[in-house]
Amino acid sequence: MTPASSERRKQPPFEIKEPYTINVHFLIENIVEDFRNQYNCLDCENCFDLSLFNFLSGDELKVINESRLEVNFKKGEIIYKQGTPITHLVIIHDGLGKTYIEGPNGRNLILIYTRNTDLNGGVGLFLDQRHHSSLMAVTDCETCFIDVNSFRSVYRNNTAFLEDYLRGQSQRNLHILNQFLLLTHKNMEGRMAETLIYMSDNFFNKGPIINIPKQDFAELTAMSKESTIRVLKEFKDDGLIKMAKHYIEIVDREALKSIANHG
Repeated sequence: MTPASSERRKQPPFEIKEPYTINVHFLIENIVEDFRNQYNCLDCENCFDLSLFNFLSGDELKVINESRLEVNFKKGEIIYKQGTPITHLVIIHDGLGKTYIEGPNGRNLILIYTRNTDLNGGVGLFLDQRHHSSLMAVTDCETCFIDVNSFRSVYRNNTAFLEDYLRGQSQRNLHILNQFLLLTHKNMEGRMAETLIYMSDNFFNKGPIINIPKQDFAELTAMSKESTIRVLKEFKDDGLIKMAKHYIEIVDREALKSIANHG
């Protein structure tokens, strides 16, 4: 090989220029800013369905908006888990979620299903900053995560906002107390009848209950899945409900109410 040909082999096949660098921090800031301009607490109709946010001024809504996040979850995904730190409170704008206690041996107890106007995750907010229950997406869900530090900075200067928040939490806690009364004082038929009425009235506009698995009814009523299926089949055979896969329609509401009241 001649010296000339060796020199040619050492030369790169293209001209090397100064490397082009991307300012990742600047890029992320612009993406976040675009997000905030597109989704703003000041004109979000979802949050104003909660009486809570009607107590906030424009400046206070800006504080909430500055640190919030919107996240989509698929059916069956965990939104937050029992035992983890509370960093955000969660509103489900669209979809259905369930709050449950994780028990031993994989047995869970569903405390409450979440409505679009519920603010979730605050049980340990004033205690140990930990979640004492889990929240799961029952259907595909669109959620808004509200930073707890922003939340605190607002309620410390707005007693009406704090009182309404505590009122909402008290209503949820009252439902949970009634749920424990149901579980401890009624037989299986009574528990199931009341649960069917509760689900139909509160989440399906008194229509058919859809896309709720039998396991969820078991965890709502503290029964085994086998007992749940047996009781539902009895209700179906007696003409109280119509039932198919992930579909339950109440046919004789008055009879179910009677079973719920006397079960």
